[in-house]
Amino acid sequence: MANSRGEEETANEPDKPKMPARRASERSGRIHVQPDLPPLPADKFYAGIRKKRGPARKPLVEVLRCPPKEVANPYRSYTVSYKLRVLSYWTGTKIPYGPTRVREPTRAEVAHRFKIPAGNLSRWKKEEEEGKFTTQKAGQRWAGGGGRGRLWAAMEKALFERFRERRAMGRPVRRRWFLRVSKERFPIHYPEQDPTLFRFSNGWFRNFLRWHQISLRFVTDTASQLPADFAGAILNWLKFNRRNSRTREQDVNWGRSHTLVPAVGRYRLQNICNMDQTPVPYEYLEGQTYNLVGEKSVWLQSSKSGWDKRQGSIQLTVFADGISRVKPLICFRGQGIGPTIGRERQQYNPQVVLKFNPTAYANWSTVLEWLDEQLISILDGQPTLLAIDLFQAHRTAEMLDTFKANDITVSLIPGGCTGLVQPLDISINRPFKDILKVSISSIRIKN
Repeated sequence: MANSRGEEETANEPDKPKMPARRASERSGRIHVQPDLPPLPADKFYAGIRKKRGPARKPLVEVLRCPPKEVANPYRSYTVSYKLRVLSYWTGTKIPYGPTRVREPTRAEVAHRFKIPAGNLSRWKKEEEEGKFTTQKAGQRWAGGGGRGRLWAAMEKALFERFRERRAMGRPVRRRWFLRVSKERFPIHYPEQDPTLFRFSNGWFRNFLRWHQISLRFVTDTASQLPADFAGAILNWLKFNRRNSRTREQDVNWGRSHTLVPAVGRYRLQNICNMDQTPVPYEYLEGQTYNLVGEKSVWLQSSKSGWDKRQGSIQLTVFADGISRVKPLICFRGQGIGPTIGRERQQYNPQVVLKFNPTAYANWSTVLEWLDEQLISILDGQPTLLAIDLFQAHRTAEMLDTFKANDITVSLIPGGCTGLVQPLDISINRPFKDILKVSISSIRIKN
């Protein structure tokens, strides 16, 4: 009866809209975060319009503007009182071990508690047994008698005296000076020792500087900033070299008759070269020098007034097979005439070519003379690849006509990339100048 009555009451009530069936997530009590929405009406203006893509993600180097944090030094020093407190905890403290037993902490547990290396504990315990802590103060951090003794004390003392004398005269002192003088002084102070026993290692040099309170100081502050990205320019330059190195029809007969000559594409190794000019100062007074710690003024003495601001230039050329075929070219400022210049010319080595111009730097006329007098005569009429920097004097009409007439392909290195891809800048100019510094310093000492 109850069921029939309920059915009759339901039938007499007006029609109600049917509720959608509850989802499983709602029946289980979970929250429905993203409900299904009805589709957009087709008659609206925004129907069918796609959302625009956002901006491209920036590289990580552009996003991280803040400078990186400095690496924390993992090494620490501890006072004698702190060491004794750690050792007393290690040997005199008991920790629970089971319901009724206790034990001493292990070395690993002590190291973890005090956050120190486990190897320090064994060394401290050995030093305590030897009685080193009894002769030290509570705030002292280094135990006496530790470390290795100085093997070459007499030579180091003489080297330091030579260093002080040189700095008193205002001469620059760099790492190569320490290397040369220490090698000279070792046989004098230890004639019975084998000279190979002394090695100018980084560890010895660092300890020598620390022991005598010597630091590397700047004489003048200079700053340079390189462009951020050269990848595109270097890649285009490499593609240019690869494209021009392909063998051509006129080179097929030459390649068959010279199969034993090493080559890269259409160029023989002896016909691939790099030429560059680099300034050569009269005196190397710029940069850094070693000086005593604490002195506020770092000065250098010049041989003549203004020599530190005068300089010439030297032009070097290297070939892919490593054989030198072109003489170095030195260029000075002036006209190159007069009795004094004539006497100086006789003192130069015949393996060096001397030129003069108003700027003391190789210009288009100097380079054109170098091509006619030296380079073209050794090319044997074969195709040549010449890599030079992007200098205005290398792109004049006279220069381009000369290159074309002698089948010389000019590979212009992009601006700002010479320090990255030019062989002379990467491997030769720096050691050449280092040798030149030592030679000039030796000549000044003799005179």
